[in-house]
Amino acid sequence: MKAKALVLEKKRELSLREIELPDQLGPEDVRVRIHTVGICGSDVHYYTHGQIGPFVVREPMVLGHEASGVVTDVGRNVSHLHVGDRVCMEPGIPNPSSRAAKLGVYNVDPSVRFWATPPVHGCLTPKSSTQQHSPSHFPIRCPLPKAP
Repeated sequence: MKAKALVLEKKRELSLREIELPDQLGPEDVRVRIHTVGICGSDVHYYTHGQIGPFVVREPMVLGHEASGVVTDVGRNVSHLHVGDRVCMEPGIPNPSSRAAKLGVYNVDPSVRFWATPPVHGCLTPKSSTQQHSPSHFPIRCPLPKAP
């Protein structure tokens, strides 16, 4: 799927352009129309330094990982979220079969990946499929302000 997104092309170079992003929706996944994305210190750090520790921006990457939105589609195995639900999304992507995830402390999973951390794209784009980001149990229902 081509989507308009805020893309970090390389250190200190941003563009608002179309980029090819995964669009497959798996059985445990949800697709979300993005409403709001926060700019985090790590987004700024990737922009100014092109890397954080061993995570180096080597190719264009969509920024943004603190997001909320509205569910637009759900995978066949998703029963706790429905089209129209307002959600905020966890940017950490644990390995669901890891010991840490099974113990409920996925944030210390050594294999956890994060949105907008190479090589994973972020979500500063109008819609996002969580399949490349996180399983459906990570978006959490939340209220969003009504449009003016």
